[in-house]
Amino acid sequence: MRWHRLCWIALVGWLASGAGVASADLQRVEAVGIFGIKEGARSRVIPRDEAIARARWEGVSRVALELIGESAPEPGGLGEADRNGEFVGRAGSGSTTGGERLDPDAPTKDQVEILESALGKDMLPYTRSYKILEDQGERPVLFEDSPGVETEYVVVVEVIVDVERVNAALERAGLVSSEAKAAAAEPVRVEVVGLAHYEALQAVVEALRDSMGATRVQTLVFERERQVLSVEGPFGAEALSERLLRYRNPQLILEPFGVDPAAGSVQVMARWSRKAE
Repeated sequence: MRWHRLCWIALVGWLASGAGVASADLQRVEAVGIFGIKEGARSRVIPRDEAIARARWEGVSRVALELIGESAPEPGGLGEADRNGEFVGRAGSGSTTGGERLDPDAPTKDQVEILESALGKDMLPYTRSYKILEDQGERPVLFEDSPGVETEYVVVVEVIVDVERVNAALERAGLVSSEAKAAAAEPVRVEVVGLAHYEALQAVVEALRDSMGATRVQTLVFERERQVLSVEGPFGAEALSERLLRYRNPQLILEPFGVDPAAGSVQVMARWSRKAE
């Protein structure tokens, strides 16, 4: 019994300190950078540096697309999330053609140009730091389809993105609304009822971060079948409740049953299974 108690104490401490990014304005992203090498250009570029730069771009642009998708659905945005959590472009300001699907991991050429116009091509101002997780070096080309490219340099990089700076640049460009920024100022208190296992709570934390755009998730209370989380992100209590309602996962069912916008709180009934049928 003593051993189990110590495990629970250690678990609560880990959740309070490590579940989420270190600060509300920082987001950790794992990105792949791929640079196709043309033999005639080897003397003019350093393939490894170019691959790292592309990984930084992927990390920052992914955060930018999340911010845009979670912004208020006003004309002129780059895209919004549909009921399945996927991004869908909308017409306005020449950003995308109406109904064009926006993939956060593979934006179209037009969408890339819009982001480059808002953010510029240098991603260093938007990154606090980055770390190479895996340097795969040169290998036969798999993804590049440019003429004369037979090899590519591949790196996997952990990028710490300054969300506040990215949001400010997008707001200046008119791609996100100031209301979304204001909504991110106060954390939402989420009471989760019905989960008895740590794995289940971990799944909820991952869903909040990966599918709903939370920038920080902190565990305030950890009890059997009741956990209370402090969730920070570009949303208020009502918007987060809507995202929870739209969430689809056969292993994790989340059903909001109480929302208090004034108090900034959401109550959620959760059901979880270890393995989907």
